[in-house]
Amino acid sequence: MTGRQIRVAAPPLCDAMDVLLAHGLWQRHRACRINRCMWKAAAYQTLVLAGRLVPQSMSPRERAAARGIDYPIAAEIAALPPGGHSPGTLREVLDGLESLACDPYDARAR
Repeated sequence: MTGRQIRVAAPPLCDAMDVLLAHGLWQRHRACRINRCMWKAAAYQTLVLAGRLVPQSMSPRERAAARGIDYPIAAEIAALPPGGHSPGTLREVLDGLESLACDPYDARAR
């Protein structure tokens, strides 16, 4: 295969995506995130336009507050990436970087 190039491209999605196909894709890509998977994004848009899926109008925190349920702080801490740092540590780092930054409008800093 010398001198040959192989190009791989995702098939184009049309505006008339079938609702049944969209439902199947939604199920097949349930572990994917909508902002990272074009198939799930297309299925989501199709299901919303067809009236089969209604987007959430409130965040999980707002839904919990509306039901009188305490929103667990532990869930926020568990959502930190592996090896992630606490908000306090990040604040200290940002404060340290800010103290090192120079004012671009200060003539003495040049």
